Amino acid sequence: MPQLATNYNNQSTHGWSIHQILLDFTGGILSVSQLFVDSYLQGDWSGVTGNPVKLALGNISVFFDIIFIVQHYWLYNGNELPKSVDDLDDDRDYDEEVDPLLSHGNRT
Repeated sequence: MPQLATNYNNQSTHGWSIHQILLDFTGGILSVSQLFVDSYLQGDWSGVTGNPVKLALGNISVFFDIIFIVQHYWLYNGNELPKSVDDLDDDRDYDEEVDPLLSHGNRT
């Protein structure tokens, strides 16, 4: 949910990889399919409802993966975050010098 909200607020999916979502989507489809194939081969459809955690987890995973895929390939395709600080619309002063967080000086 946080990533969905971040993508919506930014109107972009720039900065994260869709590959992990595609792999998770494939795993979710295969997991739910396994329940159906096993039940079919056993001739007993209670195997689908007999493991509600696996069924729910597979379906929730596929549901969210579809939303991410739609965001990445259709809704925000081509939208990117600002590439430089000059493109930002806030009042921060980026011209002043800032001390680094890590020092390259004396190491003990």
